[in-house]
Amino acid sequence: MKHAKVDFLIVGAGIAGLWLLADLKARGYSVLLCESNAIGSGQTLASQGIIHGGTKYALTGKASKASMTIADMPNRWKQALAGKGRVKLQDVKCLSQHQLLWTSPNIASKVTGFFASKVMKSRMQLVDSKNYPELFQHPDFKGNLYQLDEPVLDIPSLLQSFHRQFSDFIIQSDAANSSLVNIDNNWAFETALQDNASLQIQAQQIILCAGEGNEALSKPLGIKAPTMQRRPLRMLMAKAKHLPMIYAHALGVSDKPKMTITSHKANDRETVWYIGGEPAEKGASKSEEVTIESTKKELQNLLPWIDGSTLQWSSFTINRAEGIQDNGKRPDLPFIQQVDNVSVAWPTKLAFAPMLADEITHHFTKLKPISDPHIPQNLELANIGNAHWSNY
Repeated sequence: MKHAKVDFLIVGAGIAGLWLLADLKARGYSVLLCESNAIGSGQTLASQGIIHGGTKYALTGKASKASMTIADMPNRWKQALAGKGRVKLQDVKCLSQHQLLWTSPNIASKVTGFFASKVMKSRMQLVDSKNYPELFQHPDFKGNLYQLDEPVLDIPSLLQSFHRQFSDFIIQSDAANSSLVNIDNNWAFETALQDNASLQIQAQQIILCAGEGNEALSKPLGIKAPTMQRRPLRMLMAKAKHLPMIYAHALGVSDKPKMTITSHKANDRETVWYIGGEPAEKGASKSEEVTIESTKKELQNLLPWIDGSTLQWSSFTINRAEGIQDNGKRPDLPFIQQVDNVSVAWPTKLAFAPMLADEITHHFTKLKPISDPHIPQNLELANIGNAHWSNY
């Protein structure tokens, strides 16, 4: 058995674990991050890359707790994208500096006053029809178009940035042969390595950021372990050469957009519309065929001037893993529960990664770095996962 000794061990190389790794390294701590699959695999690479500022949670016409909670997240991310602060991401590709939100005529009258209110005015503005992107310049578009001050990031580029900076500290582990072990009333982490050896990592603090994997990893903690909930999605992809690049929400009457579209280039350079919102929520309990058919109809209703006859459709399911909530509702905040020297964490949303790191590091402001950290040489390093739309 090989042995490592560090200040912090993070398990799970999604956005939560990666942001925390960068933050802790900048604070001078010794850190290892273990990933049993590929970097970003799971919820991070399934996300649409939207850095929400809470606007979509206020689509019912009032500012909710969630909308107020994450209002500052776009600014936190923009600081990192500018190379400021402890987490530096200036080499990350931004797909769009803004998102768009479009309304149908019957909805527009209900929300115009709210969007002009003090609560929302700083976050969005009405787009002059002269500045509409090509998709909305069609004469059949009769609604309003708003610009949201919420960027959309290229997730593969985001993962590559973290990998370039910290690859030496992101090691490949084996999920089937990994577990917490109690040593002298302190928790350590053991995992199998490819060379038939095993690795035991002792850390002052262990942070579990493994999404769904947290459920199995935290079982040794016993009754003190947090309970996890899963909220499933069926994400959809529509591909064609003629599709324009667009990053937009179609406004409905609930706090979930009727459709959220982000645009990406597949490896063959064709455009893929990656679709979330209501179709993804409702499609989680339906078959792929039924979901695609209903989404085709919804897209035709929302954008009737788009030729959908040549679109190639596909979908996949993904679970959002979160700390359990009453009635299984969406959490408003990141979830963190500490048991001894182990913290179990779920960020809830991609945009919450800075907030999660802030809360975790706040608990350990008085933790002093150990004087004798040790990381064995020649450990296998983890690779970056592939985006779902890349090979589609």
